[in-house]
Amino acid sequence: MKGWTGEEGHERREVVRALLHTPVLRRESRHRRLVDQARRHEKELRAWFDRQLGWPLVVERDLIRLLKIPEDPGRFPDPTVPTPRQCALYCLLLAVLADCGGQTVISELADRVTALTTAHRGLRRFDATSTRERRDLVAALRLLVEKGVLRSPREAGVTADSEQAYVAGHGNAVYDVNHRLASSAVVCPVPPSQADGPDALLRFTEGDPGLKTRTDTELRQALMRRLVDDPVVYMEDLPSDQQEYLSVHREELAAELVLGLDTRVEVRAEGLAIVDSRFSDTDFPAASAVSVAALALADLLAGEAVPGQTGSFVVGHDRLSELVGLVAEQIRRVVPNIERKPVDGSVVLRYSVPVLMQFGLVGPHDDGVLVRPALARYRDPSGRGARVTGEALLLFGQDLDMTPRRSKPPTAHLSPAEGHPDAIAD
Repeated sequence: MKGWTGEEGHERREVVRALLHTPVLRRESRHRRLVDQARRHEKELRAWFDRQLGWPLVVERDLIRLLKIPEDPGRFPDPTVPTPRQCALYCLLLAVLADCGGQTVISELADRVTALTTAHRGLRRFDATSTRERRDLVAALRLLVEKGVLRSPREAGVTADSEQAYVAGHGNAVYDVNHRLASSAVVCPVPPSQADGPDALLRFTEGDPGLKTRTDTELRQALMRRLVDDPVVYMEDLPSDQQEYLSVHREELAAELVLGLDTRVEVRAEGLAIVDSRFSDTDFPAASAVSVAALALADLLAGEAVPGQTGSFVVGHDRLSELVGLVAEQIRRVVPNIERKPVDGSVVLRYSVPVLMQFGLVGPHDDGVLVRPALARYRDPSGRGARVTGEALLLFGQDLDMTPRRSKPPTAHLSPAEGHPDAIAD
């Protein structure tokens, strides 16, 4: 990391942060400046990603592509992610785009996907006569548009109307095809043609990963991949070899993250986490009914910890039902509805727990819900919980009408990180 100082170091860190958030940077998008910076610092950036994360970096004149493969994909549930069917159609669309020209329409793509899935017995056949199938196909197409693989030559509103008309069974939409992006849209360490199944696509090691002894470099890269991707990394969630490596090299890893990302890293007995509101790629639903319920429940769940207790603990189903009922009573005066449903315990449970799970604050458990140490950061130290002052709802002393927070919750003790001797700051 020598030489990552001054204006050059700032430019490199800008590119690193951008690529970890958006693995594809295109010149024709808002990322023109970052593409130029990446080209200027190509050698140093390639070396950083290779050493710290083991992810190759592709640098071209108009395209910067980080071949990013998560260490532990899908660990935190996210209600906004595509369904398995939409993911399958996304991959099938990429396969048929290889034989398309520079421009195509939905009906042509649907016909090609139907033919492909009909020809291969192991694939579920795409049925263009089904409204649900057409809706999932459009969802996959929108993902391709978002990634820059497809682009509408029309106005966005016109294309959206055409897509909806196709879902309804009487319309079409036109797209320009970026074949270069299509060829690199799917990244996996094992080529799809050589994989035994979906799980093998993301396997970093041959055979059973648990049977192979990882080198120090592989262990460091695995931990760094977790740290840049997960909201919080707990020691108790790591394989034994990663636990051992982290216990010895904790400060070293944190220092590398501080230098490479221009961020702050919390170091705790329970684990590590990046504490940076600008770095997260997930929005906490601030200034919304869901956020009110989620934060109020977080406060009550954190209060279930036994004094002096460390690590995760379980709140049983019965007690959880009592707590969501209390939350409903607390917030009902100012939040009468959540997602157009009258607030009660079952509605609070349905919508608030997935949010807390998405941020690694709680986890699923057969006996109820697993409360993780980071949840303590969201406890109101005054004990007031949700309250109303005038017309403004205040929760934990913060007005929810303030700028929405982009949160990557830190590993936490019951005390805040600021001023804590274990906190590492830039």
